[in-house]
Amino acid sequence: MNVKRRITLHFFTQLVMTFVATFLIMVLLMLLVIYLMTKDELKSNPQKAIVENLPYSIDLRNSEEVVLDQSWRDLLQKNEMWVQVVNRTGKVIYAFNTPDAFKNSYTMNELLLIEKTNQLDAYTIDTFFETWEPEPYYFLFGYMEKQQQMLRDWYDAFSSAGLVEEMGKETLEKEMDARQGLLEVYQDGKLVDTIGRNNSASLDLLDVVGRIHVPGNYDTRAFVVNDESTNSTWVYYEVNEDYEAQSIRLFSNKELETLFFVMLGSLIIPIVLAFWNGYRYGKPLLLLTSWLKIVERQQYEDILSEKEYKRIYKKNGKVKMRYRLYKEVFESFSDMSDKLALAERERKQLEKTREEWMAGISHDLRTPLSSIQGYGHLLESGQYEYTKEELQQMGQVIRDKSDYMVDLVNDFSLVFQLKNSAVAIQNERIDLNEFIRCLVDQYKDDFTLASHPFTFEPSTQSCEVEIDPKWFARVIDNLLSNAVKHNPPRTEVHVQVVCEPNETVIRIGDNGEGMDAAF
Repeated sequence: MNVKRRITLHFFTQLVMTFVATFLIMVLLMLLVIYLMTKDELKSNPQKAIVENLPYSIDLRNSEEVVLDQSWRDLLQKNEMWVQVVNRTGKVIYAFNTPDAFKNSYTMNELLLIEKTNQLDAYTIDTFFETWEPEPYYFLFGYMEKQQQMLRDWYDAFSSAGLVEEMGKETLEKEMDARQGLLEVYQDGKLVDTIGRNNSASLDLLDVVGRIHVPGNYDTRAFVVNDESTNSTWVYYEVNEDYEAQSIRLFSNKELETLFFVMLGSLIIPIVLAFWNGYRYGKPLLLLTSWLKIVERQQYEDILSEKEYKRIYKKNGKVKMRYRLYKEVFESFSDMSDKLALAERERKQLEKTREEWMAGISHDLRTPLSSIQGYGHLLESGQYEYTKEELQQMGQVIRDKSDYMVDLVNDFSLVFQLKNSAVAIQNERIDLNEFIRCLVDQYKDDFTLASHPFTFEPSTQSCEVEIDPKWFARVIDNLLSNAVKHNPPRTEVHVQVVCEPNETVIRIGDNGEGMDAAF
């Protein structure tokens, strides 16, 4: 798979995974919010929380076998509540914690009466109509409010025209002292009587309503009995033993606080994804940028440090998973650096070859030029009168040296190719004694080299070898010219050919200054 398809597939997969992960996280956050709100509501008003949330937790798909989770059953028992589920025919298909004497079915009139009065016998009833299921169901939640019933009993026993009778105040005072409660009597909206040690005069209307609807949020609970005929209200306050002081909140409103944490969680998700993407995709790019800077400094070898190599590659040489997206890029870059390193080595070798080639050219041209220059000085000086034969000989040497220089110029490109092993050696079988003799005679016949006597000692045996005459002559010529150039006058140069069965040797020696052993 090429890098284009891999990147496309990778980002598509990541998009799907990100969507799924975000969706699951949001669902979990929503469930967490629902759980926290339910928990908070159970603390504030457990009866109301059970009525509003239990119907969504009960399994009604099979009316013959209704299932309610054990935690909800424990919660019903803890709050002394019972539940009944009624179908469209009025039949009770599920009941939990209900009194034994309760009915198993209801008529139309009975259900409408319960809906209006919120009462069934001595129980307070809360109802819930469930429509999520294919079939509608009616939930009845009942609980006994002992304090509420007690307040009604007090009202029936000790009220007169909506006020507390004088003879009943002493009894109510004892009840309030025993229960650490407080009884307030309102008539026509004004507080007309207070019985009990606690003082709630500072409470406003909403404080009283709050103690009725969300008693879990207050240190006292309120119970109310209204008498419309006398326009009077009795309010009884009792210490809430389940009350716990509220912890410090960022917001006064619980819903706002919950919304804040949901938004904070939603913000953390993209931030984490952004950092993860930056690490996953940015780090390899930074690594490539570092490599490019190294290449810019013309360092083509050992671009990867040992630490970087271990970071990218496994022990078996394969690219690690986190860098696999850029596998082709790394391989291409590695190939490019190898090619650049090879090109740099070839360039340096070419530069070295060029310098050697130029040095060889200078050396090869200097020898024939020296002879031509020497004969030119002799002829120009006019110190000697030369015979016709001597002049012809000098002209012959000048012409031979000139032809030799022309051959050198023509061979310059060949020399360069030879240095780079681009030209094959053309060997010929020749007589080495005669070949070396001719080369030495050229130096012996050169008047400009008369101060350097040359002698030749051929092999006593016939000596035939396979060599390239042109290039081999160039080698011998360089050696002989060096013997003249680097020694003082009257230095004798001796050339000897030795042919043996296993080897052939050409010895060139002189009695001059010699050379260092290092050479």
